[in-house]
This record gives sequence, structure tokens and C-alpha cells, in this order.
Amino acid sequence: MLRCPECRSRRATFTSMLAHVQASGHKLCRCGGYHYAHRPGSPFCYENPMAPALHASRAGSSAEEVMEIMVEIAWSVAGKPLKVWPTL
Repeated sequence: MLRCPECRSRRATFTSMLAHVQASGHKLCRCGGYHYAHRPGSPFCYENPMAPALHASRAGSSAEEVMEIMVEIAWSVAGKPLKVWPTL
């Protein structure tokens, strides 16, 4: 089962997925984080702010080094803007 990167609908075959993506105009990311076209913001996608920590972990860095990278990202990269103020 394949899922569309934008609308997350399911397709049974790769050709039907390609036809859906081309017909709808949905975009696949080809940043190089994965060896295939993928959904933008996926864990190893370079669009994902935590991607450097995940890539370091994949490359064999120690848990402490990965944690340092994650802390640096948390302190230096802005998060998503708040759309609606949460109410209690």
C-alpha cells in the first residue's frame, strides 16, 4: 500500500500512485535524505529540522553526541508558528 505525500490517500500500485500525484499536482520531495522520492518532512528528509540528529544516529554517532545535536537544534531552530491559541 502506498500513500500520497499530501492527501495521504492510499494506492495499491506504484503506477496508480504516480498517476494520482501527476493528476492532483501533489509534490514529492527529492532532497536526498532518502534514496527515493518521499513526503516532505519525513524523519530523514532534509526539510525536517531534526534530520541532522537522525543522520548522525544513522552514521553511528554515540547517544550523547546525538542528544547534543538534538539540544542544539531545539535551542536554535524555530518551531512551527502557533495557528490557534490553545484553550483549557
